[in-house]
This record gives sequence, C-alpha cells and structure tokens, in this order.
Amino acid sequence: MTKTLAQIRDTLELTLSLETGDSYIDSQTELDDLQQAYQATADLYDFPHLMRRYGIVLVANLDRYALPATLRKIRYAKLQGIKIFETELEFLNYSHNRYAIDQQQGDIILKPIPTTASTAYTLSNAEAAGNAQTIELSSVSGLTQYEEIFVKAASLVDEFTIVSSIDSTNTTITARLDSAKSASDIIYRASEILDILGYRTVPVLANASDTLLLPDAFDFVIPHYAAMLAYQRLEIFDRADKQKEIWTERARQAFLAYDKNSTGEVTQFSIA
Repeated sequence: MTKTLAQIRDTLELTLSLETGDSYIDSQTELDDLQQAYQATADLYDFPHLMRRYGIVLVANLDRYALPATLRKIRYAKLQGIKIFETELEFLNYSHNRYAIDQQQGDIILKPIPTTASTAYTLSNAEAAGNAQTIELSSVSGLTQYEEIFVKAASLVDEFTIVSSIDSTNTTITARLDSAKSASDIIYRASEILDILGYRTVPVLANASDTLLLPDAFDFVIPHYAAMLAYQRLEIFDRADKQKEIWTERARQAFLAYDKNSTGEVTQFSIA
C-alpha cells in the first residue's frame, strides 16, 4: 500500500526510536533528510518507474534546444526518427547523428542541424481522454494511419499516441488520448521532432499527502538512508553504518523484485 510523506516520516521516527516531543519530529531537518534519501535511492538504479518520454518541437535551422526541467538522464534520443548518440561538445562539429549536452545552459545541441520545422496540426476543440477519440484538426495533410504522433499540451499533459484512422473529409483523426486536451493544443508527427526517452528527477517532498514515484516497497527503504544521515549528524557512526547497510540491501532486494525486465544476477548456467 502506498504511504504518504506523513506516514514515511512516522516510519523514520520509529526507526530512530525517538521519544514524543523530540525536536527532530516533523522538523525541516527531518524533511531534508528524507528528501536526500529519496534522491539517493532514485539515483541508485535506473528505475523504469522514473522513465519518461519527452518530445521537443523542432525549428528550422536551429541546433540548440532547452532540455525538460525534469529530465535527469537520457536513455536514447531520436532526431526526426533517426537515433542519435551523445558525444563531447568539442567533437560535435565533426560528427554526424550526434548530440552534446550543454550543462551550463541546460541545452541539447544537435548534429545534423534540422533544416525543416516540425509540422503543426492544431486541435479545433477540447478533447476528453478515451481509447477512440475523434479529434478535429486544422489539417490532416501528411498524416498516415498507424503513425506515431506527439500531442503537445499547452497547460495539460503531453503524450505520444498513434493515429488509428483518418477522415480527410472532416479533417479528423481517431486516436487514444490518455489525458484530456484543450482546444489549440498541437499534434506533431513523431518522425518530425526530437524524441527523448530518459529518467526524470524526483519531485521535492513538501505536503503530508505527497507520495513517492518509486514502488511502494521503497516507502520502507528510504527511512534507513535518512536515519543514516541523522546518526552521522550526531556522530554515532556505528549506527549510521548499520543503517546504510540495511538501506543498501533492502534497496537491492526491492529493485530486483520490481524490475520486470530482470530476474537478478545469473550465477549459474545449465544446458538441458
């Protein structure tokens, strides 16, 4: 069962065996320790639960684009349908199908430079979420059945989907929408944008009702890292080391249980 921040704080306080009225309880220091624990645990493995797909609309003859604020690490990037690979900035001008990250500006720089802009198809009306929504567009020219599209939402949630069918007479398409969309939101062909799959950052914990983006088992894991920080601050290093040991082992066990693409380390092979 998913636990809230308030419940995770309670778990931490029990782990530390705090007495009622201790100044650490519900303090900013406690919250900071849990935030550090959340971040450290999220960085420990490549959690599929933190994987997000981002679309960046291209402008003709522009090589530099701002990266999404929540993107922590890129797993792959495709420029107009072609996979591109990371290189160092100093080598970019001598490379092909490569990108470099400018950490100072928070930008991704592309090679080759896109020479055409992404084609925009504007929604005529607001649309609800559904598996087979009929979406009226400003145009359907260039769209094909079963191709992937990227829906750029001005104020709601961006998403990728496919074109199930096209009605050229009424300039509509049928597609699945995972979330509602507003009039004037824009659809782009996935083959005409910068398509990035990556791991997102974890949000800042603030409200008592906040929950983690990690699997529920980690609600019981991150308090051990936070407890380690608390003991280190008090210079009780033997207890801090024990909490780190518990955190490391329980995080490993929980990740292997929830990583659906892995069964853990292979230690023995056999041939039938």
